[in-house]
Amino acid sequence: MGQYDWLFYKYPKEENPADGLLAPVQAYFRGEFSVPGSQVYLPYRAYVKPGIISGEAHFHRDEEYLAIVGHDLRDAFESFDAEVVLYMGESPDAMEKIVIDRPAMVRVPKYYWHGPIEITRLGKPLFFQPVLKAPRYYAIYRRFGQDGRPYYSAVVEGTTPNELDPDKVCVNGVPCVGQEVK
Repeated sequence: MGQYDWLFYKYPKEENPADGLLAPVQAYFRGEFSVPGSQVYLPYRAYVKPGIISGEAHFHRDEEYLAIVGHDLRDAFESFDAEVVLYMGESPDAMEKIVIDRPAMVRVPKYYWHGPIEITRLGKPLFFQPVLKAPRYYAIYRRFGQDGRPYYSAVVEGTTPNELDPDKVCVNGVPCVGQEVK
């Protein structure tokens, strides 16, 4: 290639667990791990049987888009034969159940809670691509301490889980915008 080699990423084949939910081989673009300086994280996932995509409500401090289309991209509409249930809302205690039964792109604004996400019916393989506008994948979950008070645990790809200070929570249980994950 040449002087722009550092801007290209050649997808390696990645084997999936043998649980059968995903096709046996996938391609993942893991943001800054794939191309240094990248500001987007987007795995390409082909689901081949019903099951849970994401089992727990969480949020991100960056916008995310969820692409849900039929796996045959020559006709993503005709090849769509599924039902996906997504919960989403401004608070983990007040989320709406959304049933997706045709190709869709879902915009998940910053700090919006979403999940669980489940494929409840699948007639044909489904292409599901979460596009997170961040250099690596992360999610922030609400947990409860022994005293019953909520705190927030951040799972960040490439690091160990970190907890946010429960005393620095702002509106609707969301950590303050300026608060950094420790």
